[in-house]
Amino acid sequence: MNDQAPPRRPTTSPIIRGRTATRRAVLKGAAALGVAGATGRRWDPRARASAAGGMVQGTPGGTLTAAITGQPDNMDPATNVGYASVQIFGNVFSKLVDVNERGEIVPQLATAWTQVDGASWEFDLVDNAVFHNGEPFTARDVKYTFDRINDPATASSFAPLFAPVTSVEVVADHKVRFNLDQPYGPLLSSLAARGQIVNQKAVEETDPKRTPIGTGPFKFVEWVPDDHVTLDRWDRYFRPDRPYLDRLVFRGLPVDQTRLAALEADEVQWVDAIPLNLIEQVTSSPDLGFLTSTNAGLPDYLALNTTKPPFDNAKLRQAVAWAIDRNAILQLAYSNVGEVANEAVPSGSPWYTGVDPYGAGPDQDRARQLVAESGFDPTTTIELLSLPQYPELQRTAEVVKDQLEQIGLKVDLKQVEVTIWLDQFINKDYQITTAYQQGILDPDDFYYLTLHGGEPRNFTGYANPRADAALEQARFSDDPARRKELYAEALTVILDDAPVIFTHYELVNYAFHPSVNGVAILPSMDLRFEDVWREP
Repeated sequence: MNDQAPPRRPTTSPIIRGRTATRRAVLKGAAALGVAGATGRRWDPRARASAAGGMVQGTPGGTLTAAITGQPDNMDPATNVGYASVQIFGNVFSKLVDVNERGEIVPQLATAWTQVDGASWEFDLVDNAVFHNGEPFTARDVKYTFDRINDPATASSFAPLFAPVTSVEVVADHKVRFNLDQPYGPLLSSLAARGQIVNQKAVEETDPKRTPIGTGPFKFVEWVPDDHVTLDRWDRYFRPDRPYLDRLVFRGLPVDQTRLAALEADEVQWVDAIPLNLIEQVTSSPDLGFLTSTNAGLPDYLALNTTKPPFDNAKLRQAVAWAIDRNAILQLAYSNVGEVANEAVPSGSPWYTGVDPYGAGPDQDRARQLVAESGFDPTTTIELLSLPQYPELQRTAEVVKDQLEQIGLKVDLKQVEVTIWLDQFINKDYQITTAYQQGILDPDDFYYLTLHGGEPRNFTGYANPRADAALEQARFSDDPARRKELYAEALTVILDDAPVIFTHYELVNYAFHPSVNGVAILPSMDLRFEDVWREP
């Protein structure tokens, strides 16, 4: 699962208000991201214009209501796991660095950074940021944030992202040094993915799971469970001309006709997903804006719990892998939108390896033979968790159930609400489930965090020493080409073992009211509303 995100649907190319971005430009940006963590040069982004259209002056004021697919569960960035919360608190917190829609690492609280040597980095920090509790932001907040993440008492599932950080050193009030135990290729992408900076006083004096306090463009106002979360403009934001909006409200709405009706009625002004059967209606409407991208999305996959029967049996997992017809899933669950997946990144990614041990499938005869070899009793019912809130994942589960029954397995489809599913997934209280992951900025985000043995976000419980060794070497290399080779080695082992079976790669799409401007899609799939405004 890993920052869980709602299914979204693409068209062929990125479109916003009639403008089309080329796939070549998108992939160039993705390639830039792939080497960002390896640079040994100083980069001062203050010399560059904003990649998000910073030259455009928006209209200040107004309220925007955004419809998201899930409900928030925990607003503490160190311990949160649900994507709906990330969508919200991404506007409350700031990070040292972020990623723009072209896949480039860009500044937030850091104004510039230097790789001093293979195992240390220095970051210059803004001197005008203030937390929403009135505390000034300094390098001490950076140190506290990452010390807290790496403290076992915090039980942060993101600690593996920063495990190579041996210490964070306060060099000056607005300069900080990260000391590493060895070169760490994904450092900048890890900071951009889960590096939200918190304040010690705020964490200790409030409940960070319920009351987020950051330096971001919007401050937390209220959270009415199962209804809405309200944020207001932070007047002391370190970018003095942002945000434009006075108020930002998040509501959880199902991915069906009701959210489109709410959008058309101006009850909400932005939605994070559109049902597949309504894409054409939205893109052809002169009264709605639509945006999609080919470099921002998420892999859908089947997760098989390897820690207990029946899928602690590798042959049974392999039988499932040979039974799955991914092209049928693409057609029946996704209406031929998106692409068949065989790994965590899309085929256009510079990290794509092409490893696919089940590429000749489906092969029902081989699948039946593996079931027989596994010793599994086919009269035993297998429970498949599904998510009815997400229509395409629900249909995927239905297709998978049918395909497994064709090889003689009995499958019970158990539909659960997303928060219940999340709890069962985290606690490995399942047999097989549809799953997905948001915002993969670096292959390490998926492969190491979810498939390396013993990691806290490894919800399949999978472990293989050969795969672990390759993943560790890839993590601690700053050579992108070598890292890609190592991921191919790891995938050759992992995919054959089949703790996960990739089924589909989804791309993001947003729809919005015609009064809304400044919308952008980020490869991290974070929502950044500081540059969004509404026309009167």
